[in-house]
Amino acid sequence: MNKILVTGGAGFIGSHLVEELVKNPLNEVYVIDDLSTGNWRNIKKVFRSLAFFLPVRVQDVHEDLVNPFFDTIYHLAAKANTRAVGDEEAIDNIDSTRAVVKLLKPNGRIVFSSSCAVYGNQRLVTEKSKFSPISTYGCSKWLNELHIKKHCKNYTIFRFGNVFGERQNGSRKMGLIGVIEYRKKNGKTMTVYNKGQDYRDYIYVKDVVKALVTVKDKDIFQVSNSKAHRTLDLIKLSGVDYKFGKSNPEVGYILLKNSKLRAKGWKPTLSVTEYIKGL
Repeated sequence: MNKILVTGGAGFIGSHLVEELVKNPLNEVYVIDDLSTGNWRNIKKVFRSLAFFLPVRVQDVHEDLVNPFFDTIYHLAAKANTRAVGDEEAIDNIDSTRAVVKLLKPNGRIVFSSSCAVYGNQRLVTEKSKFSPISTYGCSKWLNELHIKKHCKNYTIFRFGNVFGERQNGSRKMGLIGVIEYRKKNGKTMTVYNKGQDYRDYIYVKDVVKALVTVKDKDIFQVSNSKAHRTLDLIKLSGVDYKFGKSNPEVGYILLKNSKLRAKGWKPTLSVTEYIKGL
């Protein structure tokens, strides 16, 4: 049996990953999620297939509770607010990564969900682009990558573009597409920052999961569609009512090259515009 831990397993991306992992009878899947942004209903259909579910922070789990340690850890749990003020959330992200590394078997493998936020204000990036985060969230992801590379024998690091898809919690303002979907379904007006002139590279959640499960090299990969979309164009496409809000200091344009991941046989299946048209 492959003993697998998924942190953040009741969240947006994590719940889709858990559903995929339990399909393999050789996987023994454990989930830790403090439910700060996740919801146990996201994994309700597969709940009975889990070895256990702990509704706590990773750093609050005593090592004796999960002995023997894990063969594979998918570390997705994080506070993912790029507009966060102060360093409290970043410190929480760093602490959780340091804690989860200690739960891995000596020859085990950790799969880490990093982010394009590590690049900051760079327009076209590859896995070799320099680190230049402009948010505390991006800084925490960068520091976590360094910690994993130093302390884990086997690892795969995935730097996500802007993930969209089912179960994205738009009511909590988590992700542009999630907010669009929530506002459209509930007939509410959304606030658009920076006049909607920011460009982002969007990737479907199930395409992310496919990469997480199938690519196992000790390496770093970008998960993206390699196409940038302007925020205002996507909002107009959705038909949701909107108003302009204040300007925020954030990345204006980013596009992630995905050729390295494509060379492994992976490819994206659904574009963000197709998803929005289906709402």
